[in-house]
Amino acid sequence: MSRLACPYCMKPVRANPIGRWYAGFLCPHCDGKLQFDRATNAIGMGGSAFFFGMMFAIVMGRTALAHAIAAACGGLWLASLGLSYSLRRVVKRP
Repeated sequence: MSRLACPYCMKPVRANPIGRWYAGFLCPHCDGKLQFDRATNAIGMGGSAFFFGMMFAIVMGRTALAHAIAAACGGLWLASLGLSYSLRRVVKRP
């Protein structure tokens, strides 16, 4: 896993993108305004779509096809979360 660095002061930053896509936060060292980059946000939001697809298939589906769709969406959701976390990058917030 790569370490995140603040683009202002270049010191390490701890930031968890899961559930915080598009949210701004501050560097704990210099109080620089930061946010996750577009790729991190896009992967996270795509994962959210798979999560809602999985939940819809679980709640509404009663057939074997619905269970297969729920399983596929669940796998894609977990993969998206993992990618969002491992490929995360922070940029300066405008």
